Amino acid sequence: MTAPSLRRVLALAPLVLLALAACAGPRRHAADELVVMTFNIRYGTAADGEHVWTARVSRVADRIASQAPDVLAIQEGLAFQLDALAEVLVGYRKLGQHREGGDEGEFSGLYVDETRLEVVDWGEFWLSPTPTVVGSRGWDAALPRMAVWADVRLLTGGPVVRVYGTHYDHRGAEARAESSALIEEHAGDLPRVVVTGDFNATDDEPPVRQFLAKRWRSAWLELYPDSTRGTFNGFRDPLGGRRIDHVLYRGLEVREARILGGKVGRLFPSDHDAVVARFRVEPTPSDETPDRSAPR
Repeated sequence: MTAPSLRRVLALAPLVLLALAACAGPRRHAADELVVMTFNIRYGTAADGEHVWTARVSRVADRIASQAPDVLAIQEGLAFQLDALAEVLVGYRKLGQHREGGDEGEFSGLYVDETRLEVVDWGEFWLSPTPTVVGSRGWDAALPRMAVWADVRLLTGGPVVRVYGTHYDHRGAEARAESSALIEEHAGDLPRVVVTGDFNATDDEPPVRQFLAKRWRSAWLELYPDSTRGTFNGFRDPLGGRRIDHVLYRGLEVREARILGGKVGRLFPSDHDAVVARFRVEPTPSDETPDRSAPR
């Protein structure tokens, strides 16, 4: 076997292991861990040929069910797609409007498993200079974009963790950088925070790099610093293409990070691979509920 062929076999090996793991049913979570998953499910009205939504929906549902995340950040979910996933989301609380307000447009908010977590507080804002204006578009963005956040606590006890779900603009470079600045400002000095979603940027580009240059870490890079594994497969690339879907964090210990890629049968579940991270949440006696007076 040639060296390039060997490298490709080694790169594909994790996909085989993930497929086998999916057949074993939902994963169990430890009492002291928080499991976060981000998944761009591809909007369901796209002309995607054999990858039309009706052909993929069961694969998307199975991918979510196999991980049973405590917090699920979904991107590009239209209302009828979320309705189709209702069975796999039983027990989850949906947080956030769709980006054009109400159920209009794509959803890039959060689902929180209330059988595992208490939602202490939550909110939403649009990624623009007028973040409280529903459906507002910021800077050079092509579309309205938003972020949804939740302060959650394990029902077994422990500190509060804030989790953001977001989807940055696909065209506006300035908008992507400003979106990161807005989220970081919103998070303030909170000790334990996770920011997850589709950033439409790799980890060496400004929207992600400006997080990493400070106190933030990437769950994937923390465990696999030399990895070239991507997440935007485009319904073509089993190795994921560009890595633009991220789980960033601070104040937590990451136990595991996974990119769930490859085909299921003959189709990809989405044009993005899901990213999952498991965090150990260490109780700290001095922890208090976040200050509700912080800017929102």
